[in-house]
Amino acid sequence: MTGDLRQQPRRAGRIAFLKLAVIAVIAGAALMSACSQPSDSQQTAAQQQQQAADEQTRKEADEKAWADAEKTGTVAAYTTYLQNFGSGAHVSEASQRIVALNEQARKAADEKAWADAEKAGTAAAYTAYIQNFGGGAHAAEARQRVAELSRKEADEKAWADAVRAGTVAAFTVYTQNFSTGAHVAEARQRLASLDEQARKEADDKAWADAEKAGTAAAFTGYVQKFGSGAHVAEARQRLAALDEQARKEADEKAWADAEKAGTAAAFTGYVQKFGSGAHVAEARQRAAALETQGRREVPTIDIQKTCQAAAGAMVSLMGGTTTEQDVNACLDSEQKARDQIFKDRATYAAADKKQCMRTDVYLPSYVEWLTCLEMERDVRKMERPQNFGAGPWTLPKVRPAINTAGR
Repeated sequence: MTGDLRQQPRRAGRIAFLKLAVIAVIAGAALMSACSQPSDSQQTAAQQQQQAADEQTRKEADEKAWADAEKTGTVAAYTTYLQNFGSGAHVSEASQRIVALNEQARKAADEKAWADAEKAGTAAAYTAYIQNFGGGAHAAEARQRVAELSRKEADEKAWADAVRAGTVAAFTVYTQNFSTGAHVAEARQRLASLDEQARKEADDKAWADAEKAGTAAAFTGYVQKFGSGAHVAEARQRLAALDEQARKEADEKAWADAEKAGTAAAFTGYVQKFGSGAHVAEARQRAAALETQGRREVPTIDIQKTCQAAAGAMVSLMGGTTTEQDVNACLDSEQKARDQIFKDRATYAAADKKQCMRTDVYLPSYVEWLTCLEMERDVRKMERPQNFGAGPWTLPKVRPAINTAGR
């Protein structure tokens, strides 16, 4: 333990020595470090110098890049400059140059597209221009051209269709749809020509039909429908000829009827109806001769007096008033009875004429004379059975119109 106590001062000395050694080493190291590094001011100055050198280098690179971009003068060059020097000295100008170049390129493309469209001159070309350059310098004009060309193309197509059809309906539709079209005048001329052709064809057909019918009604219908037709004059000539033919036929028929009747009244009626007929002169002669002969064979009665008296008697018996119509009916019956007596005078026996035709009785009447003569004649026929068989016989009927009109 004593030995330990002896060694304690030694240990303490060694420890103190070691501490001093360590401190010396640290101090030496610090001194060496201080001697080997620059001061803070020196370090700041060096950094500033380096920054200035770097800035100069960047500026030089910026200017060189800008000079290259301007020398090239393309959108790509200016775009590259912007990409490499986003905060360079010429960024704003580069952007402006790019905008200007793009606008110039757009205008150039616009003008070229417009020139191509005008060279083609079709609606499709102008439509393509509008689609690619809807806001271009020539967009409005392009739209006008498209409208004009579309209308023109439609006009030409419609005209071609109308010409191909060649009908009134087709040309009419064209004029209705394209009233200011390029072919309106020609369309109207075609329409007028077709109308005239149709009118001529209808005229000729109507005339052919009229000729085929050959009647006055057919020719009259043609004249009424085609008052200025090509055959109007001939139609009127045909009508005149047919009228003359009909007049002659009616004349001949009336004359034949008058001759068949053989009475003065029949011949007088012929003269009244055909005052300029072919048989007027002969009819007057026949009528005059028959009147003369009739006056000799058939006594004359004042039928006006007889009819007036008969009408008055009917009023007395039946009441009412006498009308002119009653008197005229009586006069007509008396005249017809006289004509019948004259016509059949050869069939009456002389004794019957003497007995029946008496003017000395009260109000003599041709109707009564005819009734008496026909009855006497028919009785005489019945008295000759060899001519009619063994019988029995039926008396003939007396004509009611003759027997009743004057009574």
